[in-house]
Amino acid sequence: MAKKKYINKIESKNRIKIPYENYFISLFLAVSLSIGAYLRSWSLRFGIMMSYDTYYFLREASYYLRGSLPNIDPMAPTVVRYFLDEDVQGVPILTSFISKITGIELLKVHMGLPIVLGLASSMITFFIVLFVWKNKYLAAISSFFLAIIPAFIYRTTGGFMEKDTLGAPFFLICLLLAVLIIKEKKIKIMGLYGVLLILTIYLYANSYGNFFFIPIIIGIYAILQPLVAAEEKNKSLTLKDKIKGDVSTWALLLSGAIGLVLALVFITPYQNDQLRIELSMMGLIFGALMHLTRAFVKNKKYYFGTLVAWTVLLLAAAYFVLGYNIISFLLLSDVHGISGQGQVMTFIDIVDKFFIFPIFAAIGTVYVLYQIKNGIRPNENLLFMGSFLFTAFMAYQMLRNAFFFAIPLAIFAALGIIGIFEFFQKYLSSKKALAFTSIILIIFGGASIYNSNGYKTSLTPHLTDYWLTALIWLDDNTPQEEVVCNWWDYGYWIQTVGNRRTISDGMRTGMGPWIRGYSELLASLDSNAIPKLISMEEEAYKQTGNRFTINHIIVDQSLLIKTGVLNSVIQRNVFNTAYFYFKGISKKGSVTTYIYESGDTRLYLVTDDKVTYCYIEQGNQRYGVSNFIVENPKGQNFVYENIQYDLQSITQIIYLNPQNAIMIQPSLKDTLFAKLIVYETGLKNFKLEYDNGYVKIYKILR
Repeated sequence: MAKKKYINKIESKNRIKIPYENYFISLFLAVSLSIGAYLRSWSLRFGIMMSYDTYYFLREASYYLRGSLPNIDPMAPTVVRYFLDEDVQGVPILTSFISKITGIELLKVHMGLPIVLGLASSMITFFIVLFVWKNKYLAAISSFFLAIIPAFIYRTTGGFMEKDTLGAPFFLICLLLAVLIIKEKKIKIMGLYGVLLILTIYLYANSYGNFFFIPIIIGIYAILQPLVAAEEKNKSLTLKDKIKGDVSTWALLLSGAIGLVLALVFITPYQNDQLRIELSMMGLIFGALMHLTRAFVKNKKYYFGTLVAWTVLLLAAAYFVLGYNIISFLLLSDVHGISGQGQVMTFIDIVDKFFIFPIFAAIGTVYVLYQIKNGIRPNENLLFMGSFLFTAFMAYQMLRNAFFFAIPLAIFAALGIIGIFEFFQKYLSSKKALAFTSIILIIFGGASIYNSNGYKTSLTPHLTDYWLTALIWLDDNTPQEEVVCNWWDYGYWIQTVGNRRTISDGMRTGMGPWIRGYSELLASLDSNAIPKLISMEEEAYKQTGNRFTINHIIVDQSLLIKTGVLNSVIQRNVFNTAYFYFKGISKKGSVTTYIYESGDTRLYLVTDDKVTYCYIEQGNQRYGVSNFIVENPKGQNFVYENIQYDLQSITQIIYLNPQNAIMIQPSLKDTLFAKLIVYETGLKNFKLEYDNGYVKIYKILR
């Protein structure tokens, strides 16, 4: 009772009454959601979806809308791909259902629903924070921050209808239910919340594979909760009562375990997913083990020592008995196998995805630790601290998880703002403290909105007009049964928009031979092309029984800057390019100069009515470009060879287009890489049928 009075005293002291408070909060939320909607809706005017995988889910949803999902993917002839085995179905089932009951076109549902889910997540965050911390302003600021954090905008932008997008609300609801269980005293109601948590974890698992975040966060909470638990005064407690301990923690562990088991047993893609199973079980079992230890180790100092001892023992057992190095697994990024976007986060990524939110979140972390130390909502604070630290680690390991880290980051950044206010309050009057804090919030919020407004238009990849018109041409001008030779990035675009089968796509499982085959084809000479294509066709027939002939190949300019990936696929250094960015045009009389730049090096294309030439400036040195090609989207590219200059010339070939200029090594001149993308001439086995200056479609002549 005394502790409750102390907490209420602190909270009442820090609370400032503002006239028409509820109206102010409502207005603030309305503005926040409006800004969030604006930042996410820029893509709607183009009518195109973001990313690659979104088109795969759109195609799946179209099958559901027309009747039922086929057993085997008909658009992937090089593999036998069972839809239900490859991926969860939450997104296509939901979007097709919404389209069916509302009559809204399926594409429009996929365009608009991410915005709705993003804003819904922002509102759920408001109610969670309000429920936990009983502070309307903290809740409103948390909601506002989540609405404008770049990492969260990315996957809730209009047209970005992916698994993560649908998973976010379930992640938040799981956290809310966990808090409800922690705060509840009645066993029956606690059990009801537990059932709802189990159901939510299951729905979360049907939406996105990172549902295992919740069991692990529960495990972390169970490990740390005894450190903040009140000392038991009754020394006569039985061992049963001691083991029972905090019932809510056991309820959390049990709910997480049942939800996990249901997902792993009944959702097909997870049945053999060793990585998620091991991580999730490890979190829950270790959490249960440490919480059980609490019954026997009451001194918190000794408990911490026991925690360290158990950790060392289990790590050693895993390594020496099972041959499993968990430390290597976690620290050396073996965990990347969970996600297709497994690159480790860099400092540049932190600034790009989170702007300066981590600075305020660091202050919020100190504030939460202060609250835990002083017995202010220790359990709830500890749960969110666990979610913050774990999702931060996962975001570092996998850039894709930056999206989920943004949720606790927004809350902790808002707590940082409140912490700043309370710090000012110690030295200033409440009104002055509020004024200074408001200024900080306005400056930080305004800068964040400005940053996110610039960030939103940089989001890639998305279906450009070049690709859209090319795919429409493909659909209108090639046979329905056509199989296209393509780089995997654009597989889903070709399948869904171009309505043609492809040799590879974003579901890279089993696609290796054809991704490699496409790369080897580009590295080869025209004379070797047909045997390589036949080899790919025969390999597909051997593996799937599908007999087909590849009659078209698609290339685009982006391949010129993907040379690192192409080299890694074929495991040798064949493709070597460097690129300059287009900077602008200068005109003087009849002379037009196109300027490209790379670092301190500039490239100039100069043309008038009589002559065209190209040169490079680096410092005080100038070099002529003897061989260069200028893209002509309306016909044959302009090829300039063996141009003579009164200065030193470079041997590299330069390809210039409206977006950039690419420097190509002379060794690539006769390869299909250069012939198909740059020269467009000198080909016996390929006929250019479509060219918009960026995407080129060739008929394969046999």
